[in-house]
Amino acid sequence: MNRQVLRGAKVLLNHRFLEKDVAVEDGTIVAIGNDLQGDVTNISGYLVPGFIDEHIHGIFGNDSMRGEEDILGMSERLAMHGVTSFLPTTMTEGVEKTRNAICGIAKAMKEYSGAQVLGVHMEGPFVSPKALGAQNGDCVLAPTMENYKALVGENEAIVRLMTLAPEMEGAEEMTKYLVANGVTVSAGHTAATYEQMEDATFWGLSQGTHLFNCMSPLHHRAPGAVGASLTLPAIAPQVISDGVHLHPAAVKLACIANPNTILITDAMEAADMADGQYHLGGTDVYVVNGAARLKEGNLAGSTLTMDRAVRNVMRFAGISLEEAVSMATERVADSLHLEKKGRIRVGNDADLTLLDDELQVKMTMVSGKTVYHAK
Repeated sequence: MNRQVLRGAKVLLNHRFLEKDVAVEDGTIVAIGNDLQGDVTNISGYLVPGFIDEHIHGIFGNDSMRGEEDILGMSERLAMHGVTSFLPTTMTEGVEKTRNAICGIAKAMKEYSGAQVLGVHMEGPFVSPKALGAQNGDCVLAPTMENYKALVGENEAIVRLMTLAPEMEGAEEMTKYLVANGVTVSAGHTAATYEQMEDATFWGLSQGTHLFNCMSPLHHRAPGAVGASLTLPAIAPQVISDGVHLHPAAVKLACIANPNTILITDAMEAADMADGQYHLGGTDVYVVNGAARLKEGNLAGSTLTMDRAVRNVMRFAGISLEEAVSMATERVADSLHLEKKGRIRVGNDADLTLLDDELQVKMTMVSGKTVYHAK
């Protein structure tokens, strides 16, 4: 592969935008500087690390639970929104259905043509029946090694993120096992107390799934999972900045309280689609004015995209583009132990997103290959 030099954009380097060239070769960033030699591509705007969406169920009519073809569809569509890598996210469903979904994700990891499929985020089935949200209560399981092995089968190695309720019996053993095997563990769909959350951080738990939603609320004498996610430095809380799941002030609170706060979309198949009736892991979902809900009224994922999440969080929390991008890139990469992603630096994967002056996605590059270019 020829050495390509990207020239003319403001490049995000160590939380500052600088006018530099970025040289890419064999899928890797090989140099950053001025007047670099190579095949020059003139660009303009803001060149940032590619966005990473670690919590997404679907987009554009595709659903993670349906397997390989839908995952590949997600990969192509996500590239249009500046996402260069993602974790297709499963729902709390039956063992066979979950296992088949994970098998489909494993196959897609070898064939994607847009955003890179990094592995699996399992959202359940080790969740609390007291905080189901849109999860299937009939399929909740105890967090035992036997249940886990039955769910993942031969594809255990591709599990990168697990959402579970840390107060469940068996959660300690499960969390320690997962963390020891390189899996990031997040507290979600949980009724845990602050103290239970704090204990879980000593086991290795390090995220809070969709902050405020489906977790024990903040009370001044019982801070709950929300209070723990906001104040414990070991935890990176996930935030859905769509203006539906969280009031803008709640997003601002998270950004002020916890410098580890990260952006997710929690998108389902109706993202990039019109209002109407859809599905989330086989459950009927009704989208009205962009808000996805079950017939009972529970929120059921979002229709958010990551580029919009970045623009929204800047407005909601009053933060800079530099910080907003960090919430969708390096903080996610650090939490998932992705050493070659999330930052523009020599030696990292050439996963890059180019934004115009209105912060719309102009170009997306995955491992040095342009997978999306705006017309």
